[in-house]
Amino acid sequence: MGSPTWQKRQAPSPQALRPVRLLLLLSVAIGMLGWGLTACSEASGSPPAVLIPSPPALTRYVALGASDAVGFNASISCDGPANAAGTRPQRSEPLDCPNGTGYVPRLARLLPGPVELINLGRSGAVLSPAMQALREGIPANLLQDQVPRIPPNATLITLWVGGNDTNAIVFAAAQRALQGEDPLPFVERQIQQFAADYQTLLQAVRARAPQARLAVANLPNFALIPLGQQQPRGLRQLLAWVSVGLSQRAINPLSQEGIPVVDLLCDPRSYRRESFFPGPLADGFHPNDRGYADLAEAFLRILQQPVPPQRRCPPFSEVGSLSPEALAELSSSSFPKAELPFSSPGKP
Repeated sequence: MGSPTWQKRQAPSPQALRPVRLLLLLSVAIGMLGWGLTACSEASGSPPAVLIPSPPALTRYVALGASDAVGFNASISCDGPANAAGTRPQRSEPLDCPNGTGYVPRLARLLPGPVELINLGRSGAVLSPAMQALREGIPANLLQDQVPRIPPNATLITLWVGGNDTNAIVFAAAQRALQGEDPLPFVERQIQQFAADYQTLLQAVRARAPQARLAVANLPNFALIPLGQQQPRGLRQLLAWVSVGLSQRAINPLSQEGIPVVDLLCDPRSYRRESFFPGPLADGFHPNDRGYADLAEAFLRILQQPVPPQRRCPPFSEVGSLSPEALAELSSSSFPKAELPFSSPGKP
């Protein structure tokens, strides 16, 4: 056997060892520095540093809407006789009503962390100038009166609108029926107009407060709420056509754009009598404290876990057909021509 072959290893040069020595010296220095800091801390008796968590972020909550936003018929409202100021707002200035029992202040109290509430609701308001033009006496529209007052640093915006719009569309359609016209083509055009105006409003809101999260609510079938059930058959048919049409064709599709939609149309609580009566200004149209509490919780749930609104929920989503008999009723003088029979006293 041959002898093993050994390779001769040369000693490293001083130049090659220089980086290694520097690393060793640096490690020793860092270790001594750490020991010195620890010893100093122990000698002085000072406690180790503690990380202080940052405070929760402030929610700047802006509410857009009409009389429901100000809490009409709530025991503590921001509008009407229960308001401490005793006056109704003349325009959508922020309302100071922290202890209110309407859905807006209730939701503000349910939100986690500190909340700054800016309630821009105003009784009688409708969505847009086009809706406002349908009837005399409508005091304001959200697009022109409320959106410009949204602070740019808003972080949450809720929107519930369409009740006064439904009333205005039905009133104008009934007037056409009184003149012998078929009101349904007019109703169809107004639903399309409302849907287009809703998109315009949302674009304006996003431009005004680009960081804000949005949540909206659709409408119940107004033919089935207590006040709607008291109306003649023809008016009930129009109420169903308009309110369900606005919900299903203008508001519900917003969930596909990532906007949470509170589904009042398919919520049985939207129709129970206990959600309206008793109340200091009960009229069968505006919720009472119980109804507003349910609405605030529904907004909170949809913000926490968005769920798309239902496509159909009989009997609430059913509108039927406007029969010849119902049209004949609309063509009669069985309801006041000057004011909607389902409007609240003193309210558009």
